[in-house]
Amino acid sequence: MSAASSSAHAANYVHSSNTVKSSLIHKISRWHVNWRTRRQLARLPDFMLQDIGISRIDAEQEARKPFWTE
Repeated sequence: MSAASSSAHAANYVHSSNTVKSSLIHKISRWHVNWRTRRQLARLPDFMLQDIGISRIDAEQEARKPFWTE
C-alpha cells in the first residue's frame, strides 16, 4: 500500500468515525427530547391540554411511548 493510499484510507476512516459519532450524538439528543417532552406533556393540567387541542387520553398514550420511538 502506498503512502498516499494509506493516507486516503486513514482520512476516510476518520471521516467515517466522526460521522458515526455525530449520528449517535444526534440520536441520543433526540431520545432525550422525546423523554423530556413526553414527561412534560403527561404533567400538563387538563385546561392546558385543552388549549393545545389534546385530550388527556391522547396525552397519556403519547407519554407512555418509549423514548426511542417518534
